[in-house]
Formats: sequence, C-alpha cells, structure tokens
Amino acid sequence: MITNVENKLKFIELVDEMKNINRAMMLRNWREETNAEHSFHLAIMVLILLEDFPELDSLKTLKMALLHDIVEIFAGDTVIFDAKMEATKDEREQKAIIQLEEVLWKESFTPMREIIEEYMNRSSLESEFVHQIDKFQPIMQVVMQWWDSWHQYKIDKNKLIEKKYKQIDDKFGLMKILDIYFEKAEKGNMFYNEEK
Repeated sequence: MITNVENKLKFIELVDEMKNINRAMMLRNWREETNAEHSFHLAIMVLILLEDFPELDSLKTLKMALLHDIVEIFAGDTVIFDAKMEATKDEREQKAIIQLEEVLWKESFTPMREIIEEYMNRSSLESEFVHQIDKFQPIMQVVMQWWDSWHQYKIDKNKLIEKKYKQIDDKFGLMKILDIYFEKAEKGNMFYNEEK
C-alpha cells in the first residue's frame, strides 16, 4: 500500500517541471536542452560507466544522477561563467531544498535530501563520480550535438579548458575522455573564436 499518496503524486507532478527548465546547451534542432534530458543522459552515462567501479554503491549513484539537478525546479539552471548566477547558486539551491521538502513532507523527502546534499557537498566517492560526469557531459553534448552554445555565450576556449580541468581529475579516468572531446572540438573548429 502506498502511503502519503497525495504528497507523493504532487511531488511526481512537480518533477515533471524538469522538462520545462531549459539549459544553456543548444541541441542540433536549434532548441535548448532541458533539465529532464540532461538528467536522463547523465543517468545513462553513470549506468554505463558504473560497471568499471564495483566499489561504488550503484543504486545510490543512480539516484544521485537522477536527483542532482532537481533543486533547479526552484533555483533555476546556473550558466557557466555567469558570475552573478554562480555567486547566488548555493543560496538559491539551499532555498530550493526547503521548497521541495514542503511539497513531499519531511519524512519522505529526507532520504532524497541526503542524496542531494551529498552530491552538493561531494562528500563521498559516489558524489565525486556523478559530479565529474556531470561536468564532462556538457562538453560531450556540445561536441556531439552542436557547438553553437559556446559561440552564443562567447565561451573563451582557454577559460573553458581551465575550468573543466579543475572540475575533472583522473580518479575515474575521465580526464583522458575529456581530452578526446577537446581534441575533437579543436579539429572540428568548434571553439568560440572572438576574431571570427
């Protein structure tokens, strides 16, 4: 028997809003990727890459991939290199956790909150794994789909590479994969060039 049905259904309906939150990532059909698409793609990446890391708790890691951006229902997406948005990100996301908790009720939301906060604090190997894949995924997406996002936001190539190298180390072998995609971007002349 399902308990607390009304709140759980309200929460499930709220999560559907992930389909309406646009990210700064342009897709091939000239529309922005949604948070739902991003979370789904990230969860699939985590699922595929998890098999090489038996030390990770698979269920927790997958939950984290699905829940990591749920706060953006209330906090909104934070665009890379937008200093104003990055400055308020933590505060907006903490407020969003409280709003999410109000929808579901504390006892039901607590396990989700713990996973979300573990991801935000990067306090476990699972959270580091999901965080690094989350920071790599947009690079893969841009190279696979359409690199207009870098041009639209005038993303400086050197700043982008420097930022990603700070976010991704080689603990999980992602640095090598990141370099492959940066090389593809270089060969495909995908990086933004102010002189063009």
